[in-house]
Amino acid sequence: MKLDQVGSFLRPKILKEARENFALGKIDEEQLRSIEDSCIRDLLEECDKAGIYYLSDGELRRSWWHLDFYWGFGGIKKIKKEKGYIFKGIETRAEGIEIESKIECNNHPFLKDFERLMQIAKGLKIDTNRLKLTIPSPSMLLYMLFIRGDKNTEFNYYGKDFTKLKNDILNAYENFYKEFAALGGVYLQLDDTSFGSLCDYEFCALNEINADDICEEYVDFLNESLKTMPKNIMSAIHICRGNYRSRYVASGSYMKVAKKLFGELRVDKFFLEFDDERAGDFEPLKYINDQIAVLGILTSKTNESPSVEELKARVKIAAQFLNPKQIEISTQCGFSSTEEGNEIFTHSQWEKIKLLKQVLSELENEGFFS
Repeated sequence: MKLDQVGSFLRPKILKEARENFALGKIDEEQLRSIEDSCIRDLLEECDKAGIYYLSDGELRRSWWHLDFYWGFGGIKKIKKEKGYIFKGIETRAEGIEIESKIECNNHPFLKDFERLMQIAKGLKIDTNRLKLTIPSPSMLLYMLFIRGDKNTEFNYYGKDFTKLKNDILNAYENFYKEFAALGGVYLQLDDTSFGSLCDYEFCALNEINADDICEEYVDFLNESLKTMPKNIMSAIHICRGNYRSRYVASGSYMKVAKKLFGELRVDKFFLEFDDERAGDFEPLKYINDQIAVLGILTSKTNESPSVEELKARVKIAAQFLNPKQIEISTQCGFSSTEEGNEIFTHSQWEKIKLLKQVLSELENEGFFS
């Protein structure tokens, strides 16, 4: 079995300082990129040494896990908002998106970033087929516009023409997929907090949404997008409940969306959060067909970790609902979905990776996956 990881890692101090200096005009973009490259090189080496098979740039070049990607589309601009996004007990930076013209994908900066990642990997003699890129899902953009955002300011170009909006989003993603594949990319992970929010009854009531209707719309929309993804790309989706400075947005079992989401979404892998009581039990796994379920059994939000035996026991409970051959493990989320990072120590993130590697090794030795 291969150890995977959701994506983001804590930003090194030198990188945070470089961003501050760049914002102040003390260094230029080329100097910033050089520091980013150095930090990513160190991260790749550390991840490879720790036993993580699928490697990414740790999202070290980004400010947000999702907004940076949308800002890279033509037609979407970065805006300052009056308020940030509300998490449990905290409000984020007040930044967002505004659609000012037709959404399209032309020379997306993430593709240049991935090219640099491939060059760094080659320099370290790491097989580039082990590299993955994480991006927000197509349905996340709908969620950002219609549920999580200010509809009056963020949806002013398309008006009421929802069909044209959806078609342009699909076309933009299709172009991105094809350009990613042309670079030699073979693994794309779609990150998504919409489905996790739909599992939260309080969230749905507050936003006056019908979870069943939204789930059906988003799964169907995602499947339309996945049809356009080149066949050689392995696709994954991370069903997140929110991650900002160790806080979350939603709670609730996946059971509310499982039949439609797990039963019908045509991805190769599901990254799912099962790290605490907020996540509910493993029964929703029974709706997964032949895909891999990457069980996020270890929190990325705090320094504390369960024992190896406790984590192994959780995986074995999950196997009551899913074939062990379809199970992989990871942390519940990334360590730094935004540049602020979770409120944990740097050494803690590596201790957690080491712990997962030990769990995986012991389960393999016990013949669990065979």
